[in-house]
Amino acid sequence: MSVPKSLAIIAGAGPGTGAAIARAFASKGFAVALLARTASNLATLESEISQSGGTAASFPTDLTQPRALQETFKSIQAKFPESQLKVAVFNLNTRWTVKPFLELQEEEFNGVVQGQIGSAFRFSQLALKDLKKEGGTLIFTGATAATRGSAKFAALATASFAVRALSQSLAREFQPQGVHVAHAIIDGIIDTERAQAITGSSVSAATGERLDPSEIAKAFVYLHEQAPSAWTHELDLRPSKGKW
Repeated sequence: MSVPKSLAIIAGAGPGTGAAIARAFASKGFAVALLARTASNLATLESEISQSGGTAASFPTDLTQPRALQETFKSIQAKFPESQLKVAVFNLNTRWTVKPFLELQEEEFNGVVQGQIGSAFRFSQLALKDLKKEGGTLIFTGATAATRGSAKFAALATASFAVRALSQSLAREFQPQGVHVAHAIIDGIIDTERAQAITGSSVSAATGERLDPSEIAKAFVYLHEQAPSAWTHELDLRPSKGKW
């Protein structure tokens, strides 16, 4: 079987949104590189995509570790030497804490902020070196915290605002070079097995109170397929009954 000419790298391809994004681009004929910490989750997703006729490969890695991410990109290039990177998605699931600011330890704050923005910085640099060769799309998955800092969420808000600022700067620098840089704000709770375990199944995407991962993925594909004459930089997604 021939290897697809176009490659999509999904950083944060764990269960839920990341997996849905990977499936969506694989269904469009992309070879998909799957990045996340948990190897077992990646293996399951890779197998699923392959059985559906797609092309995928797993690359377990910790995005917060500079050397690990560099080695992962080398491994991806070795795995798909004839595929050109056309899509890179930064979908890191930030580890954060809810705590009154005066109780927040500096190391906790720095752990969240440096982990998120440092990973976004490194991933973007590595991806853009290839994306600017023939043009492509770099998408950051954002959150409500990127536009509104809530009480007791100081670390998450700071990290999310920083990634949003990075996306704006990169858009202004690289869009004239043919790279579409977008920031997608996920404004609500995503309907995953984990969310259902916490809130129950009575509240879901079907009731209009949760975001469907597969619909989020469709929006990411839409961003990539936009014509250069009308690129969207920021897109916010929320369920129909979500408060905003």
